[in-house]
Amino acid sequence: MSGYARAALVLALCTALGTAVLKWLSITDVAMLYLLGVGLVATWAPRRQAIFAAVLSVALFDFFFVPPRFTFTVEDVHYVFTFGVMLVTALVISRLAERVRSEARAAETRERGTAALYPMLGDLLEAKTVEDVINVIGREVRAAFGAETRVLLRQAGHLVPVGASLPEPVNLGLANSAYQLWEGTGRGTRNAPEADAQYIPLVGSHGRLGVLEVRPDDPARFDEPAVTWLLQTFAAQAALAIERVRAVR
Repeated sequence: MSGYARAALVLALCTALGTAVLKWLSITDVAMLYLLGVGLVATWAPRRQAIFAAVLSVALFDFFFVPPRFTFTVEDVHYVFTFGVMLVTALVISRLAERVRSEARAAETRERGTAALYPMLGDLLEAKTVEDVINVIGREVRAAFGAETRVLLRQAGHLVPVGASLPEPVNLGLANSAYQLWEGTGRGTRNAPEADAQYIPLVGSHGRLGVLEVRPDDPARFDEPAVTWLLQTFAAQAALAIERVRAVR
């Protein structure tokens, strides 16, 4: 069942409950039932679905309870003000619920990223080859962010994929932009934020080595600033490790 269908079902239940108790409650009390339903939808629905629920709640309240019933005609203009208050309140509830969910996801991401960072540092120190470094980064990014990685190193003036490959093609335009601009591009950044992947320059102590491509299972998660900051930390450690194993070899 889609999110919109679930939202409509919740408000349909509010309508049924309001109809059942209308003889004991006032119309204002029934309006509170709809606000409760919108709040329930907002706890799990994204913004568009929450807005849909807010608008639908006002329409259902008008049609089923405001005199004359079973029509969208309003005899008392005071109810227009009631509709406006209901809609604004429902939208505020959905916005606050979305912010709480976003902050909870960001906190979870920070915890998972920090927890993965320290074991990763130890594994990178034990890496003997560039392939070992790539494997460590891929494993830890998968565990912390639910994403696949690909490393592109600068060779003969071009960015070349090294190590494990992904089925999705490389966006060389974004990869080269990240390398040239010395900053991330793609999802979660100011450069092409609508992309499905994020490209982060690999900068060691002696300059740029290449680019780390990170392709999340859920691109929306990378819209959180905490994720971008942690990915940059992972990329910095990967660059230092690659630089070290190259120097040893």
